[in-house]
Amino acid sequence: MHRLSPVAALSLAVLLVACGQQDAAQQQGGGPPPAQVTVETVTPQTVPISFEYVGRLEASREVEIRPRVAAVIERRYFEEGAPVKAGAPLFRLDGASLAAQVRAAGAELANRQALLAEARLELERNRTLAAQGFVSTRALDATQTALAVTEAGVRTAAANLADARINLGYTEIRAPLSGVMGRALQVEGALVSPTGPALATLAQIAPIYARFSIGEDERLALEKQRAEGTLEQNRQRVGLVLADDTRIDATGTLNFSDYKANAQTGAFDMRAEFANADGKLKPGQFVRVIVEGGQLPDAISVPQAAMQDGPTGKFVYVATPGDKGMTVALPRPVEVGAWVGGGELGTGRWVVKKGLKPGDKVVIDGMARIFFPGMPVAPSEAGAPTGVTPSSAGAPAAAAKQ
Repeated sequence: MHRLSPVAALSLAVLLVACGQQDAAQQQGGGPPPAQVTVETVTPQTVPISFEYVGRLEASREVEIRPRVAAVIERRYFEEGAPVKAGAPLFRLDGASLAAQVRAAGAELANRQALLAEARLELERNRTLAAQGFVSTRALDATQTALAVTEAGVRTAAANLADARINLGYTEIRAPLSGVMGRALQVEGALVSPTGPALATLAQIAPIYARFSIGEDERLALEKQRAEGTLEQNRQRVGLVLADDTRIDATGTLNFSDYKANAQTGAFDMRAEFANADGKLKPGQFVRVIVEGGQLPDAISVPQAAMQDGPTGKFVYVATPGDKGMTVALPRPVEVGAWVGGGELGTGRWVVKKGLKPGDKVVIDGMARIFFPGMPVAPSEAGAPTGVTPSSAGAPAAAAKQ
């Protein structure tokens, strides 16, 4: 008869105990313990919604400064890129030739007025002589016609003088509106004319416009939602996000919506207005336009963390009652709608159009512990105090019995 050594006997005892525990676990159902997860009960709510578009800033008014007479630039008054007030002088042109034209037109008017005085005297004399029978009626009519021609000549000369004075006034070029000057395109000494290139540009940036567009498909979808009552739009507000993800404090308003689609892009042009009193927003900047003021009544939404991507699309895990009183996590395919509640990753929520119903318990935390569909889980409601859950409360007692 062989006797076991003390070490071999101890090893055999440990092995028998382990086998006994494994058999007990198998008898009790086996498998890994339920995964601890956090769930959120689906509840329809009114969800505020906003729409984001890519846009570009542009001046509310922009004009080219052009000369209205041909002359040489004598002086430039403004600084490039500086603000100017309406009526401020911008350029002065050489007006010597135009001043001479004013004097010539004045002299011509004086000559015509002298001829008019002479024609009136001649008419008075002929009237007196005609009454005495010394001048024929035909001669009197000719004198009256000559007076009318002279009067017309005076009016023509007066108009020429006024035109000459207007042209002389064009030598002082002033700002037609308040704004910011662009680069000077012509320098002192250059000969400019109305048909030549512009002298400079002037832009009004307070207020400033944000121009963007909405695709035809998206516009039709929004109109359909409004008609069905699944989208409500109150007073719309517009925000701006700059290229560095900074959102400006000011709020704008929509002031234009085109009635027709752009022939080249197929989209509808839109425009929002911002006060821009401090002038920080500049024309040409690319921005993200955020249109707010809409809401989705009775909408179902889930946190971004709950949404998973699968081979056939997006899905969420739903804590569902299983066999033997267990709760299991089952994948549920969903159709998502708008993204609401936050612009940063992890802070927003997905609106679920199809796939969930009120009362469903969606897993929002602990998905990494779910290794296969139908895995047992121990759910705890989001916002509830952490600690012992009904599923875990029996674990110590079961261990004590073993």
